[in-house]
Amino acid sequence: MYDFREFERELLNRWMQQFKSGEGIGDFSWKKNGSTSLYGTTDMLISKFIVGHLNLTEIEKDEWAGIINSFQDPITGWYKKTYTMHYKEHTSAYAVAGLHLINRSPKYAFSWKNKIIQSEKARKGWISGDWRLIWTFIWPGSHVISGIPAMLAMTKQAEDEFFNWYFNWLDKQADPHSGFYLRGIPHRLGLIRNPTMRELGGVFHMLYIYEWFNRKWPHAEKIVDQCIRLQHENGLWHKDVTYCIDLDGLYSMIRSSRNANWYRKEEVIQSVCRYLETASYIFNNEEFFFKEYSNSHILTGALAAIAECQKWFPELVKTTKLWTQSLDYACYI
Repeated sequence: MYDFREFERELLNRWMQQFKSGEGIGDFSWKKNGSTSLYGTTDMLISKFIVGHLNLTEIEKDEWAGIINSFQDPITGWYKKTYTMHYKEHTSAYAVAGLHLINRSPKYAFSWKNKIIQSEKARKGWISGDWRLIWTFIWPGSHVISGIPAMLAMTKQAEDEFFNWYFNWLDKQADPHSGFYLRGIPHRLGLIRNPTMRELGGVFHMLYIYEWFNRKWPHAEKIVDQCIRLQHENGLWHKDVTYCIDLDGLYSMIRSSRNANWYRKEEVIQSVCRYLETASYIFNNEEFFFKEYSNSHILTGALAAIAECQKWFPELVKTTKLWTQSLDYACYI
């Protein structure tokens, strides 16, 4: 049992207050002492949703949604950002996901959508994406490939034909030896022979779209193998701070194992325990936590990672109330 109750009681609210940027319920900044921003506001909404602290009245939901929608371009429908380097597809889909969690919608229409879904030629031009090198830089680039269908799915602005085409295309592109997408320049040249955490981050962004549609993805056993291989001894998938890449690893590993009749289940559980041991240390170490989590965005993925562990192995995670995997309620993070 890994205990996060002290973190909930003593640290989380104090940490969030560092990013408060105004009197409004949803006024938060991405950085300390900054102005209200799309990421700060949406980060806090999703984080509060995960840990069960988002108990809003209908008026409060309208107020929070109003702040998010104040960042939407009325002509294009894209959402504007400051601070981060994410693609506009991530910014916009992230905003739509936050709205979806509180049963609210974007204020303006997506004028960009017809350029993508109007024909098969347009779809292929968007998803191939070599001109933007999105498959070469697959970890951030995959936000483009998952952000578009996520927004269209959550707002119900595309027909089944588009989504069936999308999944059929992805099915054919998945590498049979890893389950990952190895379409970039270094992959084609053979410079990357063993997938890295970047390719893991890339495939994860597609898997939660598959999951939203209750559709199984190809080569699930291979994805489990890769996730276990890529995990470090300390239970994390990158360095010594848990963040979004650990959600990527855990979600991809656990749900792929489930899809494959719980392939390597005992090793999956061991992997989950290694992660939780380090995460519980980090989240209950006040000095380390406040030092390392210096912006609003880095925590959200880590909270979702713990929620993912608790969802499938509740006996391993102790919290004051059950946490909720936001991806089960809005298909983007």
